[in-house]
Amino acid sequence: MSSAIRIGLLRLADSAPLIIARNLGIFERHGLDAELIVSPSWANVADGLVWNGLDAALIFPPLAIMTALGHRGREINLGPGIPVSRGGNTVVLRGQLIPSFLDTDDITRRRSFGSWRNGLSRRPKLAVVHLYSTHFLILMDFLRSVKVDTEQDVEIVIMPPDRMIDALADGEIDGFCAGPPWGTEADLRGLGSIVAGSANIHPGHLEKTLVTTQRWEQSSPALLQALQAAIGEATRFCMNPGNSAEVVRQLSRSLSNGGLSLPSKATEQIMPYQNNPNAMQFDFSTTGADLSINWMVQAMQAQSWLTPANMKRLYELGWLTPAPIS
Repeated sequence: MSSAIRIGLLRLADSAPLIIARNLGIFERHGLDAELIVSPSWANVADGLVWNGLDAALIFPPLAIMTALGHRGREINLGPGIPVSRGGNTVVLRGQLIPSFLDTDDITRRRSFGSWRNGLSRRPKLAVVHLYSTHFLILMDFLRSVKVDTEQDVEIVIMPPDRMIDALADGEIDGFCAGPPWGTEADLRGLGSIVAGSANIHPGHLEKTLVTTQRWEQSSPALLQALQAAIGEATRFCMNPGNSAEVVRQLSRSLSNGGLSLPSKATEQIMPYQNNPNAMQFDFSTTGADLSINWMVQAMQAQSWLTPANMKRLYELGWLTPAPIS
């Protein structure tokens, strides 16, 4: 039985439990030899799961589901995994002092977006981190709320989250939906304004889950429980307000020194229990199917990503559970 596990992740603040578990020796205490592989894009993470480059990945449910269903070349058995984080995604539009889209009526929101779009003198180009992402689904809901034709009125492009700040600064994109801390970083640098996000569109939604491949689970069955215990300990550490400074320090370290090279001020502002509606949260309270992915599955069906046969497979994999008989 091997204790080695290769885990894929991206440069995002909600990867904190994995960084903490490795850097503070939590994985090691639980008998795990964990290698964290910082990937350049979500496509790389999905391909690593499918083609044996990774044993596990911290990933959002839509991409895990579509990967399991064979959209990266072949089907693999990926269940819902270990819940790690909730919320934290933000929609950013170019510019500062944009009229509020929150706590206003529908007509005001539509006018605000129309005024912003007219100021660009072109069709806005908005980035998301992957097509099969919570970010894409949240952005679609936001655009529909301001009566935007998502096919005609905007252009949606795919881009790794850590590239979005430079792309916004260079005029390559006009906005984005991404995870923490990139929306806050755009705001702090005066490049864009946070106009919506998880907090007001789908509050409390499951954002990242740690999925493991069946290949690793079968080769190391006793270690799955150890992995759950390690992640549980690390998430509790990250949710403790007294540990926030240490978590920020670890995330801000360079990649070569075991960190993710995240901007420290923006990361500090989106830590749990900050007075910030866009703060990320870590949650190890449930395992298995999670009710907060129901809206994702419904939205994925609306996008025609899922067939009836796919839905049956999601029940088999544990992503969905049958409604209780009353």
